[in-house]
Amino acid sequence: MRPSRPNSVFLAACALVGTLLLGAACGYRFQSAGKIPEGLEPIFIDVFENRTGEAGLEVTVTNAVVFEFTRRNRSAMANSAAAASVVMKGVIRSVDLQTISTRGRDVAGERRVALTVDVQLVKPSGEVGWAVKNLTDNEAFRVTNDKFANDDLQRAALGIVATRIAERIYSRLTDEF
Repeated sequence: MRPSRPNSVFLAACALVGTLLLGAACGYRFQSAGKIPEGLEPIFIDVFENRTGEAGLEVTVTNAVVFEFTRRNRSAMANSAAAASVVMKGVIRSVDLQTISTRGRDVAGERRVALTVDVQLVKPSGEVGWAVKNLTDNEAFRVTNDKFANDDLQRAALGIVATRIAERIYSRLTDEF
């Protein structure tokens, strides 16, 4: 008589169920398009106002927001302000740079860059349909002995922060209603 082997279909089913349970337990979920509140679409995203000394940051943040809204709900976007129900206006309030670790006396090893923005959806009448203030995120980056490399690392960190802020803007807009 042959020794009995476990049924491979049963084992595969157990593995699948276990994976699904672990995924659910860890809080993983699929990102949906979300529902933009009635009367607030289509949206035109205007170039954010940059009140910092960081040149070109308004383009980085605006592009991140446009990309996030287009990726999540292309039909909610307008091609022009005239074709939109609301215009998204954003203000980049501040960029803060902080040393968080050192590599010796007076030499930074790692820095953190923080970005703060205000966003509002403005109707043609001038009425604000939705707003969020002081939306802040940050990212750490390593520091080298090369100033140009550090500038590039800081810009890359700001790009990561802009992407996360764009995701939060979309999520707040669609989750609050």
